[in-house]
Amino acid sequence: MAASTELIEMKVYFEEGIPGFLDLRFFQIKQQEKDSPFFLLVSLENPSIEFGLINPFSFFSNYEFQVDQQMKGQLGINDDTAIIVLNIVTIQGGGEVTVNMKAPVIINLDNQKAKQVILNDDRYPIRQPLFSIERKVASE
Repeated sequence: MAASTELIEMKVYFEEGIPGFLDLRFFQIKQQEKDSPFFLLVSLENPSIEFGLINPFSFFSNYEFQVDQQMKGQLGINDDTAIIVLNIVTIQGGGEVTVNMKAPVIINLDNQKAKQVILNDDRYPIRQPLFSIERKVASE
């Protein structure tokens, strides 16, 4: 993955959509702030559809997988292509924040093509705990 010191904000194209949202192809990705591991992915076709994303390497240093040749071809990736890997974040009931480590989003920064890839790797869960949001109950 090519590292970037620039704030990332760009339009990206999912040729096959995102699983569960196959009809949505065009999205805007926005990094929350420079050097932040947090991103937002917003549909340009339906702005009410948005996903929180993280740079997984900021939280899970041993996260690794191989991108096969077919995927590289679909995204136009070669040895010197700048890419970024992000994972979708979900807030579960009870305030637990989880990360889908099983299906990373790979973005070719050079041509703005993106794809959510489902890994055939049992090491990575769909709901990897990231942290919990504590809820404070007001006392009466």
